Amino acid sequence: MFRKLYDKLKSDLDNGNSSSPIFKQHIEYINSARKYYSEENYLDTDKTQIIIDYIASMTDDYFVDLHAY
Repeated sequence: MFRKLYDKLKSDLDNGNSSSPIFKQHIEYINSARKYYSEENYLDTDKTQIIIDYIASMTDDYFVDLHAY
């Protein structure tokens, strides 16, 4: 499940799929919180690290639901 979800999220990042949950529920949230501390864009972070951060923030139930996405 981890590999499939990682591959899907990586594809979404590579293709700039802004409708993907990684953009809507993670990157947009991080960028909105970061604006108070720095001008850095979270998308400048290594893509693998973005995906790891996103998966690490998930509950088990959310992970399973997202895997079905």
